[in-house]
Amino acid sequence: MKKKIYSLTGAAVILAALIVLYFVMASVNSENDIEDTNQDIAISDLGTQIIKADSVKSFSITNENGSFVFNKKGDNWRVEGYDNSFNSSVIDSMASVFTSLYAEQTIEENAQDMSKYNLDKPAAQAKSGDITINAGMITADGKYYYVSLNDEKTVYMVNSARIAALTYGFNDIIDKSVAKIDSDTIQELSITYRDKSDILVKYDKDNPIAREYAEKNGLATLVMEKPVENMLVYPYNLQGSVLQNLSSVNIKDLIEIKPADLSKYGLSEPVCTIYIADSENSIKITAGDVVKDSQETLIYVMVNDRPEVFTMEYRALKPFLNASIADFVEKFVSLYQRSNVNKITIEGDTDYTIDFRAEGENDFRDIDGVKKDYRNTYINNTLVDKERFTDFYELLVGIGFDNIVDNADVSGEPGVTITFELSDGSSDTAMYYDYDESFYIVSKGDNTSMLVSKQTVRRVLNEAQNLCK
Repeated sequence: MKKKIYSLTGAAVILAALIVLYFVMASVNSENDIEDTNQDIAISDLGTQIIKADSVKSFSITNENGSFVFNKKGDNWRVEGYDNSFNSSVIDSMASVFTSLYAEQTIEENAQDMSKYNLDKPAAQAKSGDITINAGMITADGKYYYVSLNDEKTVYMVNSARIAALTYGFNDIIDKSVAKIDSDTIQELSITYRDKSDILVKYDKDNPIAREYAEKNGLATLVMEKPVENMLVYPYNLQGSVLQNLSSVNIKDLIEIKPADLSKYGLSEPVCTIYIADSENSIKITAGDVVKDSQETLIYVMVNDRPEVFTMEYRALKPFLNASIADFVEKFVSLYQRSNVNKITIEGDTDYTIDFRAEGENDFRDIDGVKKDYRNTYINNTLVDKERFTDFYELLVGIGFDNIVDNADVSGEPGVTITFELSDGSSDTAMYYDYDESFYIVSKGDNTSMLVSKQTVRRVLNEAQNLCK
């Protein structure tokens, strides 16, 4: 009897354990169901997906800015009827509405009056294949657009950030990128003006001035070719003058994509054309008139021979528009390292010929990779003491100018002429004409001349005379 009681008791315990296990498992499954339900809710936070496609290769948009047909070739988008450069990443964002679009809310499933959402005459309509997206009015808070598809009467509320791209025009999709120029590695800078002398500076390793500076200092430099030849230009000096706003040279807005009349922008006869190149990139800017009544003071431009008319900030281009030679060059008339000069002639009331003669061991020596000049120096065939001549030479090449004068009168005979004959066979002549009681006007090329103090020149002539005694 006792054995039966024990068997029944054991069976009851096992049954109780199974019941407890059942409720435990049911509880776990219930929690899992809750987690799954929460996951479904998280996914639905995106809203209801109303459009889904794998990819889009073409689509069209009509809005207040016009009608546009887009076609993708490779990685780039083109607009039918236009050969301009467009921003493909922006157009990708426009095309993406056809690959995935969610509605935050369905407002009305069988709307009788689409006009109250401005969907009878959509602000923007986009088409791709058999899908048409109609964008009506935007909500008062600016967060949503009312949207319908095809000819359906269902009205959705869609995030405005997704629909805004359908309202874009040419100003939004045109390529506004410009190459960024490194002011530390400038290779060429030219400004062609409408009403004054052109400016051209460039790096030329074969130019004797550039080569001389590189040999002496181990640094590359630029040389001015216009309007005055063979004048040294230090790139780092330009950063504080004409290149001071270089980082602000950016396209602001598109004004006309296919201009028929450039004269209304002052671009048929531009104020100037600017070309800047570094070791890797270049940019060309054609500058026209300042935009009238522009609060930001804008100027009309064309960029890199592209057909469009854009605007840029006037502030960015002002240093180029108002540039003078003094912004570019070191203010010396003729600055040459002595080792690169074979002969100097000075013509005035008294003429002087300065010869450098290699005699015996008195020639050139390489010291720490730098060529040193140990030649003997003669002035009018008189041997000159080396230390005294060094002081004189520094005075001679140190003749500087005080200012630049355009279109000055340099007629008649010069009062003084100084010519440097260089070791590469070239020569550099500066002619000093009377300007007034205090200054010579010095001509070295084109229509630009320099004002040089007569007192400085007299010191050079007097010292040359003393060295001949």
